[in-house]
Amino acid sequence: MSLRARFHEGVTFRDLNPLNSPFPRAPVVVHHSLYLRLRDIIFYLMPSPLDYPAFKRFVIANALTSGVFPLSEMTVMWLFLQGLHNLFLFSFVASSRPVTRIFASPIGGYIGDRFDRARTYTLTRLATPVTILGIMYCLLTHQYLLGMVLVYVRATISQLNSVVATTALYTLVPKELMVKAMAVNRFMKEPATVIGTLSWPFLLGLLGAKVLLISSSVLIITTLLVYKLKVSPGRKDVGFLTGFRLVKEKEEVRGAVVGIVFDQAGGAIVLNYLPYIIQLYGGGSILYSIAQALSYAVFLLGSYLNTRYKNAVGIAVLNLVLKISVFISLLVPSPWAPVYAVSAWLLGDAFLEVLWISSLRVGAGDDQLSSVLGVDESLTNVGRTAVLEVAPVLFPVGMFTVVSLGLALIGAEGIIQLLHKKILELEI
Repeated sequence: MSLRARFHEGVTFRDLNPLNSPFPRAPVVVHHSLYLRLRDIIFYLMPSPLDYPAFKRFVIANALTSGVFPLSEMTVMWLFLQGLHNLFLFSFVASSRPVTRIFASPIGGYIGDRFDRARTYTLTRLATPVTILGIMYCLLTHQYLLGMVLVYVRATISQLNSVVATTALYTLVPKELMVKAMAVNRFMKEPATVIGTLSWPFLLGLLGAKVLLISSSVLIITTLLVYKLKVSPGRKDVGFLTGFRLVKEKEEVRGAVVGIVFDQAGGAIVLNYLPYIIQLYGGGSILYSIAQALSYAVFLLGSYLNTRYKNAVGIAVLNLVLKISVFISLLVPSPWAPVYAVSAWLLGDAFLEVLWISSLRVGAGDDQLSSVLGVDESLTNVGRTAVLEVAPVLFPVGMFTVVSLGLALIGAEGIIQLLHKKILELEI
């Protein structure tokens, strides 16, 4: 028994619950504010997700990997942008992850539910650093077209790994600990990400493309932590179309998936074109690094706040308000406008993530969660890719056209949520 589940030796919350006592109790009237305070105390004294060894190994490896993720991602984006000297060609690099997620996500979802998740996770994790080293070679030798091909190979392998990893994060602990597990993961992951982000401009200036050596080395080492991770042995009754069937039949799943399509299509403008918007407004690599670091810190704050705020309607409204403010801020011609935009966007995402995954788990269950996540990622990235390819046409016309598109997408998200009321009625 976890120490967090005890007030003192041998006495648990269950023992102290009057409803579990064999003796009759007098009615108790508790002031609402006192009830909320007691609820918060009980929540934080519940068993910790870190009491589960498999979850602990996973989040430690995830934190270490997150520390070097900005080094590889920002290096690839920045050096390809400088080397290609062509915004249209760079749009293919910027959209590499959304494009590959369209076809790789359903495959990853099927594999994650059908076969042993631990084995799939380990193999795809080991393949990723090989492609990173190949990209580094192409950047050093200025073979940018070959490098673009390897960017897509890396993104494909990474997405297969990501679907299984996301399922593992949400299912390595009981459902009642899911929100707390998400917060623990963020509190371990985001500080490491911030450190990596802040160190990136200095490492880039010192090592250039060889920064990618650091990322690939850490990926190989941390694979030892998740080797033979006990997640799920797989189910033989899962088919490739299982996720699509659940999206069609379950209102919670359908609303969450369709809503996130519009939401993340808008996010692609801010997140994927962040270096371009910063440079457009006169910023440089230091401001790009600050924007990334600040956004991770804000996302961490959101992960803490969403452990305390559990109203589905309130979460949906807060997400919409934040993201409307993102596009309005981009009308201000300042290099700090995109810094605010990416931070506000990720704060909204931190809240929306809880509502989104709660909807999917209620509708699909844990055994078929990978399949639904795969379909979700595929459809979401159809929207992302469309926006990413339209953006190079809209930016030269003017920022107002880009902002108008973003506001339209967020408005559509709000309508979808109103049409799928089961999402707004969830108990989180």
